[in-house]
Amino acid sequence: MNREKQKELERGHREGSGGKRILPGLVLAAFAAALVTYAVLINLEKNILSAYEKADCWVLAETLEKGTELTADNIGSLFRQEQVDVRHIPQGAVTDLQMLVGNQAAITIPSGSMATHTMFRDGRERLAALDRPVIAGCRAEDLYQLASGTLRGGDRIHIYTVDEELGQAYLVWEDVTVYQAFDSSGNLIPSQDTLSAAARINVLLEEGDAGLFYSELYKGSLRVVKLWE
Repeated sequence: MNREKQKELERGHREGSGGKRILPGLVLAAFAAALVTYAVLINLEKNILSAYEKADCWVLAETLEKGTELTADNIGSLFRQEQVDVRHIPQGAVTDLQMLVGNQAAITIPSGSMATHTMFRDGRERLAALDRPVIAGCRAEDLYQLASGTLRGGDRIHIYTVDEELGQAYLVWEDVTVYQAFDSSGNLIPSQDTLSAAARINVLLEEGDAGLFYSELYKGSLRVVKLWE
């Protein structure tokens, strides 16, 4: 009887030892399977991310006010290059920044906007439209109702002359480009400055119109209307 109990105890001991040996093996196998699964998921994520084609685009580094002229000196600081998903790049996006030199902002463009060609207009087009362009300057006080002094380079205006006796105004120059605006100290007012009052402006005219412009200016009969864009 004692021998049978002894044999049963020995048999249970052997079986228990075998179970203890199996348990670490199962843990190792589960750990290896987890590593394989993790590697597969990482590779899958990389494949998904690489499926989206990237491309460079030009983005506004700061808000660009309407009428701001882009020059070789300022264009590098006004834009930055970013790499984005090609699906997010709008049609007509600017690919060569140098193509914008000489252009002006057609609208106020918020910082962070992707630059497209429709946001800008060629400031040289109006100059090319004049056969013999000249720059005519005048004091703001010589132009009655000078749009509250808010004219800036790049603005477009109509210039009228007024017949005081008849009380009639006549459109003399249509769609004239304001070339530059200056403050009372003679400093050039940048287009993005919306606070400084223009004390003097320069406009682009045909050479043959300069005489009439200054004649009417001397009489104090010129009036200015700023075009809304």
